[in-house]
Amino acid sequence: LTMDLGLAGKVAVVTGGSVGIGLGVARALAREGAEVLLAARDGARAGEAARAIAAEFGTRAEAEACDVATAEGCAALVEAVRARWGGCDILVNNAGTGSNETILEAPDAKWQAYWDLHVMAAVRLARGLVPLMAPRGGGAILNNASICATQPLWYEPIYNVTKAALLMLSKTMSTEFIPLNIRVNTVSPGL
Repeated sequence: LTMDLGLAGKVAVVTGGSVGIGLGVARALAREGAEVLLAARDGARAGEAARAIAAEFGTRAEAEACDVATAEGCAALVEAVRARWGGCDILVNNAGTGSNETILEAPDAKWQAYWDLHVMAAVRLARGLVPLMAPRGGGAILNNASICATQPLWYEPIYNVTKAALLMLSKTMSTEFIPLNIRVNTVSPGL
């Protein structure tokens, strides 16, 4: 069943878009007529997913191999959006991963890696893509947090903390970006 959500011709960027929730979101956007750019570390898998989406829904779908946990990866994604579309209308910050260590076990490097992936990627992509969204009349940013942002799991402290930070970042972004007609929301999936 397709509803008209007014997404035909919109450009959507989905991080972590080659599998799982990200792929599901990209498919749903394409079903509504949006053009999608799937960003993922595994370029081959993202390319395969993009080709399948284009074939199934008849919309433009492309892939960009990049690691959004790095400043370089975010810059590459922003440049790909600028070069291929001139901007975007929707950003879905979905890239993420879980961890099974306690606070006492988890090393500093792991904390930093999760911070970069779950929080700084959203910051860096907003810095790069919001200036490309605003001239198009605005847009939407959707940050994929987790129920763990408010109901932590004892064995996932790094995930809990970084997803809680993403929740607050979303609220802060929503206040800052609304004058640009850019809406920011968070979804918090559960198990």
